Amino acid sequence: MISETRVQAVFNGKKPDRVPVFSFVGAYAATLAGIPLYEYYTNPGLAIELQLKARDLFGYDDGTHYGWADWGGWEFGGEIAFPKTRKEASPRTSANVINHVSQVDSLPVPDPVSAGMLPLIDKYNRQKIAMGEKAVIQGGSISLLAAGILGKTRLLRWYLREPSAVKVIYDKAADFVIAAARATIDRYGAVNCSVGFTAPMDTNDLISADIFHKFCFPVQARVNREIMQMGVDKFSIHLCGNHKHNLKLWAALPWPKRMLISLGPETDLVLAAETFGHRHVIAGNVSTSFLAYGSYEEVYNNTVQCIETGKDLPGGFIVMSGCEMPVLAPPLNVFAMVQAAKDVGGYV
Repeated sequence: MISETRVQAVFNGKKPDRVPVFSFVGAYAATLAGIPLYEYYTNPGLAIELQLKARDLFGYDDGTHYGWADWGGWEFGGEIAFPKTRKEASPRTSANVINHVSQVDSLPVPDPVSAGMLPLIDKYNRQKIAMGEKAVIQGGSISLLAAGILGKTRLLRWYLREPSAVKVIYDKAADFVIAAARATIDRYGAVNCSVGFTAPMDTNDLISADIFHKFCFPVQARVNREIMQMGVDKFSIHLCGNHKHNLKLWAALPWPKRMLISLGPETDLVLAAETFGHRHVIAGNVSTSFLAYGSYEEVYNNTVQCIETGKDLPGGFIVMSGCEMPVLAPPLNVFAMVQAAKDVGGYV
């Protein structure tokens, strides 16, 4: 099978020739090419070109993606810092928007077309549409935007000290995401759009399930529901970090009938599949620590373990890096994932 057929078989509820491999390669492709990360992140066309060449090199099965996790701050009027070295890896909010609770109510919702990274995302989407693929809508998580607006430490403090202000910020962030989604759908059509988001600020390593339920859950439910009502039914979510105690809440959110749920190594594959009712494709969760700093054998063995755990999940399974491929990963460690799937991931 070719990659497209292999992946489509999984989403159609059928067994492919073998378990597909999603590398989650993003800026790592720039490392392979010796391209500065600033150039990669500010040129979506180049990002696509390099990712496709990396896929040809390694033979994994996923397509391209673009963007970064630390967003919301730049979009709401803060400052962004693009990486200058490989160790910095991705863009980060360098100056947050809100420093005092008195600023919250007057915070305007940004323009849903021109704010922050959105023009770059649209350049990426135009090329994806030209390739016959779907445009991408940034769906959150809303906690990420709140962290970008406030700063991560201030957000965690304000959950307890200024809960009313946090709820206002969540609502404004949700309004922005919904408006940006509507603008993308108006431009490309709902049938040509997909929604993706990641949730590192919602991990139980940072917040309790009670905090998630009080602040994050109702707003993310509104975002998901409204985007689905606009006609988009292709979703993917990456639960970054430990979401063990949030899984039932994640599963209770409005979702399409079938989607991709990818997991970090801190969240159990089987537990997630069971909690979501075996309705969705589960992907994960090869250790990024092994990928960045381990040996070929460690990555290979960890990938085999993931395949043996997830291969026969009723909803389907894709072996995948537990988060975006580290920019410092040795090339042979990426190849180890593909080789493990070829060796032990076969169905026929």
